[in-house]
Amino acid sequence: MAEALEKIHVQVAVALPVSGTFTYTVAGGLTENAGVGKRVLISFSGRKVIGYILRIIAPENRKGLKDILNIIDPYPLFPPNMVAFFEWLSNYYLYPIGLVIKAALPTGLNVNIPSGKEMPPRGWLDRVGLLKRAFITVKKGPTIDRSLFDPKRVPRPPSLSLRRGGRARNEPEFLEMMIKRREISLREVKSAFDNGAYLVDKWLKKGLLEKSLRPVVRDIAGETLFISPEPPPLNSKQRDLLEKITGKLKEHSFLAYLLHGVTGSGKTEVYYHAVRVAKELGRQSIIMVPEIALTVSLASLFKARLGPRVAILHSALSMGERYDQWIRIAKGEADVVIGARSALFAPFSRLGLIIIDEEHDPSYKQEEKFRYQARDAAIVRAKLSNALVVLGSGTPSIQSYHNAVSGKYGLLTMPERILKREPPEITVIDMRSFGESPATRDDGMISPPLRKEIGENLARGKQTILFLNRRGFSALYLCKLCGEAVRCPNCAVSLTYHKYGNSLLCHYCGFRIQPPNRCPSCNRENLKPYGFGTERVAETLVEVFPDARVERMDSDTMRHKGEVQQVLKRFLEHETDILVGTQMVTKGHDFPRVTLVGVISADLSLNYPDFRAGEITFQLLSQVAGRTGRGRLPGRVIIQTFNPSHYAIVAARDHDYRSFFSHETRLRRQLNYPPFSSIANLRFLGNSRTKTEKIAQQMGEKIGNILRKKPKGKRDVEVLGPVEAPVAKLKGKYRQQMLIKSRRPGYLNQLLKEIDRGSAQILSSSGVKLIIDVDPYQMM
Repeated sequence: MAEALEKIHVQVAVALPVSGTFTYTVAGGLTENAGVGKRVLISFSGRKVIGYILRIIAPENRKGLKDILNIIDPYPLFPPNMVAFFEWLSNYYLYPIGLVIKAALPTGLNVNIPSGKEMPPRGWLDRVGLLKRAFITVKKGPTIDRSLFDPKRVPRPPSLSLRRGGRARNEPEFLEMMIKRREISLREVKSAFDNGAYLVDKWLKKGLLEKSLRPVVRDIAGETLFISPEPPPLNSKQRDLLEKITGKLKEHSFLAYLLHGVTGSGKTEVYYHAVRVAKELGRQSIIMVPEIALTVSLASLFKARLGPRVAILHSALSMGERYDQWIRIAKGEADVVIGARSALFAPFSRLGLIIIDEEHDPSYKQEEKFRYQARDAAIVRAKLSNALVVLGSGTPSIQSYHNAVSGKYGLLTMPERILKREPPEITVIDMRSFGESPATRDDGMISPPLRKEIGENLARGKQTILFLNRRGFSALYLCKLCGEAVRCPNCAVSLTYHKYGNSLLCHYCGFRIQPPNRCPSCNRENLKPYGFGTERVAETLVEVFPDARVERMDSDTMRHKGEVQQVLKRFLEHETDILVGTQMVTKGHDFPRVTLVGVISADLSLNYPDFRAGEITFQLLSQVAGRTGRGRLPGRVIIQTFNPSHYAIVAARDHDYRSFFSHETRLRRQLNYPPFSSIANLRFLGNSRTKTEKIAQQMGEKIGNILRKKPKGKRDVEVLGPVEAPVAKLKGKYRQQMLIKSRRPGYLNQLLKEIDRGSAQILSSSGVKLIIDVDPYQMM
């Protein structure tokens, strides 16, 4: 009985696809180390799994509770005030809380447990901790006498002298380094000397050196792209906004601000000063950016001004680097975290400020497994932490601007560029007027006006950015006789031709083949690439402007770590004249020599089967236009389109966000789309087209039955589908989907939970999987 009383009870989330949490007991010597935020090794359904302690709870008077097997971490990986946030994420996005936490933690912490029912082998727990490296240290007491490696000196003492001819290659240099450094990692020794292992072993045996293992933090600073000067003086508008933000930070209460500042208006300096104020108040800050490449310049600026207590979190870091940064934050060794979407989960206990730059960007939505919207989730985390949120954008999302004008958020505006620079002049080119003239022998990629502007810009020694949101050389590989394109066998899409490597590639599943000689449909030899992508645009520019230095920036060319930074660095230093790219070139970069931006085709995004197509187009055009005219010289923008009168293109041309917002919200209100409703996409995936369609139909009938039983169901909910998804097959899976809309978010959440519970019987043994995507952004 006394032993039972000594046990403590803990609430544990299990890192498995199971709902709810579970109670375990902690006994014996483990009780002293039990704490919220630590990983534990537990027995669950006959297997050893990892769990996370969420709470230490009052003892429960029930039998059968299991003891935890071990506590993995010496200190918590997240603070207690994050538990409520994890619970909200699990409830809202209908995702098991243990998997929410697993997704939040860096991959270096999500280790595989050795299989079998026995306890993991000895040393397993050591391997899930900090990275440890071997260090070589000169022992205290005896010293290395220089006479041992200086031939001009007489060896002394005799007991440590080297026999004639016994000196190893590189030994003098090695010993000199040890005297100067006193301590060095074995890894660095081996890097400096190809016989380093031998030299270390030799002097370890002589007793003058010692070897030890110790935790290390990986250096992720990399190469700094931009010089970070002292903060420039703020203009009157920046000072006014900072005063408002400072006042709210001092209140230590929740508020969300939308900062609507045109590109080049100086939002970054407002961000910096807000973070500085939060730091002075003893609060911590998270800064989120949409592109990993943007963290380099931003982190350089903040580290230069605030010192080393700045951490970086994003998925491009190695497993070990993310682990090290997370541990630094969890141990309280950082005040600021900068990163992409995953920075939202930084384990701060004194969070005071969250800044989301380019808050409109769709990359804040996670599209795999745990499908959360980081911008919306940041609002909730700030509310739970009594923190301030600043959502910054030159082209705010419709939802955020609606929340601001309706009073749910505060609205801050920066309508002018720094030094009152004029916005770029935008010219819209109607591509219908060029037809099939010889001037468009490049398939109409570059119109004569755009070609002329590029040539003149090169002659002036200035830089150009060309934007096309399609990679590859040709969009289609088409048979001229039967009209069929070569398609992916795994996905219901055409393969894209890539001239580099001479291959046809599926951009969804990665399927790749060499271009066939005969058409797969009619078996005749008349295949030809049609359309164009960034690869073809870049090649054409080299042909038309042979003296120009042209580079591409898309996911085909930026495959390896650091490549994005290197391309941007060359462009910043004017080693490149023309940069051709996809969305990567539209994001927050500042290039003062860029005086021309060309949009090759504004129609690609307009034709998306998505209710946000107009919004996406307006934002892309406005953002890429903002890359020009940021220096002393004015900028020019050329937009090529076959739909010049579309309201999104007209509004982008006129720099008129309000007219775009007014037009877009009228359409959304009529069709009951966000921000006037909440939506969820139910996607069914299966190996059989017939079975997937049948299961989707059965679920549609079940949802209809659920709604008929609810008095307000028909009035509050609209169900579209089930129908075949726009991409009917992806990665070998056939796809059906249903869209559910409701003006009441809470009602929709309860309905989705009921659907999730009721789907088990229908889906059982069907081979069809149901994915519930709350607040979807990808409708394909």
